[in-house]
Amino acid sequence: MWICRLLCSPSALVNHGAIDGVAEVTVAHAASKPLVLGIEAEASVVSALLADADGTVLGVGRAAGANPTTYPLELVADRLTGAVTGALNGTDPDRLGGAVLGLAGLSKFSEHDAESALGRVWQRVGLHCPVRIVANPVVAFAAGTAARRGAVLIAGTGSIAAWIENGAVIQRIDGHGWLVGDDGSGFWLGRQAVRAVLAELDGRGEPTLLRAAVLGTVTGSDRVPDTQAEQLSLLRSSIYSQPPIALARFAPLVPAAAEAGDRVAQRIVDRAVTLLVNTFDAVFDDLPDAARHGDAPIVLSGQLLCAGGRIQREVRRRIAERYGRTPVVARNGAGGAAWLALHDLVPGMPEAAHTRVSRRDQGEMHIV
Repeated sequence: MWICRLLCSPSALVNHGAIDGVAEVTVAHAASKPLVLGIEAEASVVSALLADADGTVLGVGRAAGANPTTYPLELVADRLTGAVTGALNGTDPDRLGGAVLGLAGLSKFSEHDAESALGRVWQRVGLHCPVRIVANPVVAFAAGTAARRGAVLIAGTGSIAAWIENGAVIQRIDGHGWLVGDDGSGFWLGRQAVRAVLAELDGRGEPTLLRAAVLGTVTGSDRVPDTQAEQLSLLRSSIYSQPPIALARFAPLVPAAAEAGDRVAQRIVDRAVTLLVNTFDAVFDDLPDAARHGDAPIVLSGQLLCAGGRIQREVRRRIAERYGRTPVVARNGAGGAAWLALHDLVPGMPEAAHTRVSRRDQGEMHIV
């Protein structure tokens, strides 16, 4: 766990007007009540959220994805800077009493490299308060519950399962990145979709609705080349002209085709569900039986498990049957990080504050 060890000195009141025509924010709390900042950095998006001591959201900023497994560390730093700047939106950084950053791909770089790069982020935005950096599952779990211990399954661009206790990962399964892991993830689904289309086009596979869906995504329209050879050439050139992680953009096409009755897509979805549930099951292998059979909450997080639909329904059903409790769906990841920052400042905060800061419908007040 890494902390930027600088003290915060709250200052005067701040009053904001309309932000990008979306919302009007008024900060009317005394300087004795410091603000907190929550940041969630994933492969697909960085979200930052500014909240007061009661959990009321004051500002939100977003930027493109910043997983260091996928992007260079300097680019990660730039995108973090953009999201944090958007959330602050002119608020005096000295009013902050603490911040928490949940970072996917945290193990990718050394502690020294991270402190150096992230230290530059805090310097750019003028942040002088303690910043606690945690693994992404900690923030995802906090986005679903105020509890201090329990399990979380994340399926977004990547996938990982973990057991959380007191703001730390005690046990983790997968989360190894797109090249060698992330079974059942958005990347995995997108790759399987493209493989299914290639198999149909070169005669190895059966017809699938994914063919039109994938090719339409590549061209950005319903117009695709007429011949199979041209379609093969188009698809191959498109895939290899972009970073591998871009395959994740095809992920939503698979459950949509499955819902429409496509057998190929249904088999892919069923396999993804099995992989995700198996990943979750493995979390409990080295934990006491009380963890498996107790009442600690189970949180589902990530785009595949938060958006509803076939994958979420089936994963939720299977886990509920095996563990005797229904998983809750995570809300706002940056709000979960802000909740952790609030808890660092004032342990024992009421659950009402958690509900306010982590609600899913936070307005995008300032997007960068």
